[in-house]
Amino acid sequence: MLRHATVKTRRTAAVLDFLAPTAFGYRLGSSKVQPQPSVTKPSTRHDTEKLAKFPVSVRTQSPAILCQSIKQRISLLSQPGVAAVSDPDINFFDEKVVELRLALRAGDIARVGELWSQLDDRKLLRLLGRELRGFSERAARLCPRDTTEAWDADEKSVIEGIAVAAACEGAVNALTTCMITHIKRGDSQAALGLYRRFLAHTSNQTASEPLPSTLREDVEDANGLALNILGEQLSHQPSFSLVLAAIAAHALEDSFEAALRIMLENPVRINQSTQKEFMASFDDVSFRAKVQSYVRRLDIARLISRHHSLSTHITNLAGNQDLSQIENLYRAIIDGLYGSEPYLAAHDSQKSSQRPVVVQEINWAAFLTGFLRCHRRDLAEKLWNDMLKYGIQPGVITWTALLDGFDSMGEADAASASWDNMISQGIRPGILTYRAVISTLFNARRPDDAIEKFGKFKQELASGSLPDAEDALPVYNTVLHGLLNNGRPGDADALLQNLRQKGPKPDIVSYNTFLRHHGRKGEFRAVSVLLERLREDGLTGDAFTFSSVLSALLKVGRTDATNLVLSLMKKQNVEPNVAVFSAIIDQQLREPSEQGLRTAMELLRKMETNPDAQPNDVTYTGVLASLHRRVWPDTDLAEECKRYVLKRMKERNIRPNRVTYHILIKACLENPEPEGLRGALGYYREMANRKVSMNYDTWYILLHGLISREEWAVADEMVEDLLRYIKPVGALESLVGRIQRRTAWRMKLGPKAYV
Repeated sequence: MLRHATVKTRRTAAVLDFLAPTAFGYRLGSSKVQPQPSVTKPSTRHDTEKLAKFPVSVRTQSPAILCQSIKQRISLLSQPGVAAVSDPDINFFDEKVVELRLALRAGDIARVGELWSQLDDRKLLRLLGRELRGFSERAARLCPRDTTEAWDADEKSVIEGIAVAAACEGAVNALTTCMITHIKRGDSQAALGLYRRFLAHTSNQTASEPLPSTLREDVEDANGLALNILGEQLSHQPSFSLVLAAIAAHALEDSFEAALRIMLENPVRINQSTQKEFMASFDDVSFRAKVQSYVRRLDIARLISRHHSLSTHITNLAGNQDLSQIENLYRAIIDGLYGSEPYLAAHDSQKSSQRPVVVQEINWAAFLTGFLRCHRRDLAEKLWNDMLKYGIQPGVITWTALLDGFDSMGEADAASASWDNMISQGIRPGILTYRAVISTLFNARRPDDAIEKFGKFKQELASGSLPDAEDALPVYNTVLHGLLNNGRPGDADALLQNLRQKGPKPDIVSYNTFLRHHGRKGEFRAVSVLLERLREDGLTGDAFTFSSVLSALLKVGRTDATNLVLSLMKKQNVEPNVAVFSAIIDQQLREPSEQGLRTAMELLRKMETNPDAQPNDVTYTGVLASLHRRVWPDTDLAEECKRYVLKRMKERNIRPNRVTYHILIKACLENPEPEGLRGALGYYREMANRKVSMNYDTWYILLHGLISREEWAVADEMVEDLLRYIKPVGALESLVGRIQRRTAWRMKLGPKAYV
């Protein structure tokens, strides 16, 4: 119990979804994959692939093929207002594109402007498609590098026109370069004018497919690691580089308020490699530092304004026990509230144009839970004190987060004391508050106390004193899980029957809880009864359901278990597609058993022979990561499976990209055995040999994993490699500093460090 969690308050608030099980954790009894009956839909992927091939046809020597490809592209665009294009226009387009490319290469800006206008007059610019990326890059090279010389107005107009048009289709290189050129010349208004011009153009456009991006492989890690990367964006949204250029322009004007407004209007995620490349454009060290300071604070404001993003980020950090990042983030928020240049507000009453983002109670709750999950009650206590010091009275959201934190620590006594103090201060518990305390008591093997709290919950629910009564089912599901785990299956079954008769109606999570319990014990008769009840209640199983049934069949020795489960899926009109297959395979690989491994590989082979469920790079990467992550009882079988997966990937021409390597390296480093380290270093060397670029995330995953394993000697060598290529910043800089400080300490101690 926190020492100061006894301050009286009358403030109450609604419980938000953040306090429910997180999206990156595995929900109780559910795979979270909800397979739906197969529905035939028009394929957009095939059309996209056709469009992506269009630039090749521009270079063809066959006019017939060229005309056919262009007509096909026009039909595939299917944009309102795109009129039919005649053959003469197609021939004209062909000629002018070739001339335009040559003029750009020659640096003939006047001719470029003339050709561009001709294409624009005939409404043919949209046909350029992916070719715009190349045009944008070439146009960027035409921006003057000497900032002391005047920029010819006509040439500037041509380059800026191409830059804006290309940026509207997702190719932002030229527009970013134009804005940088104006900033370096001290003309912030010209840079911001270009940015506003771009926004005006995109706001008048119908949203279209974005051009294929070189950053598309940089997606959030499947294992929930929060990485500083740029997700996919629609073509009508500014990319990070454009937002960064606008921020730099406002930094030139000393207008943090305007920069903050831009970030909140376009809350793009920070991409460290893009930021590094952008900053390298400026020689003025003080200006670079100023822009970086802006970006750090703006990113804090972005996170605070997006409550779910912040909660997920902290949950991921806590899951990796990355306390230093949580602390740094918390200190940055406190500085934003009460530092020398505040830009965040603690209360709605403080909100203004200078402080437009309010740190809500849900934000404090996220940090509270994060600190407790890292087993740092002292930091949780400091946060509680900070809230009181700044006049923020903890409400039901904060108390619920406190109870959730104690649940993760297994501290039932502290949770009970907190509950009593909360009630004594007049805070009325919400549905999720009850769920948190009941879960804590069940997990601490105190089922009688948990059932007593559950009784009070039902009384309040019946009296109508609990808000959002329609959301009460998670509490019942928690009780079902707790009763089964505490050896009271009869009580659990009775509660399930009561729910079926009187409500709230059980959902698939309710049934999956029972299926998991009986499936692990091989009690297939009970599983069969549950499946019949599930059918009677009109529910459809998900991947977790079928994986639990599969486990039960394997426990009772059914060699045809896989075929039986596939048959069951068809009876429930669930199409065994890639997503469902992959989720079931993942569930089978969660427990390192030989049986589960063999079953997972059997399912993988069935996918490979199923034309409607062909495994993709995600499937193979997931299997490979599971094989690396766990310590398998039959190491020879596990190695054989790894070789098989790698062989199949090679045969299918699935080559690991940077994100694939991130997932595999992280999985290897989570394996505590020596082969885990060997596997991670093997993939690291493979990245280097294949010349796969390593970004900030690559180094962060490597160093964080090595520190967690206390492989300090290897971490030292890795830091040496890192410093040859990049200058670490942010969280990566903290990891490097931690390794370097330990190395210095060991060197100072000498031989004593090894005693």
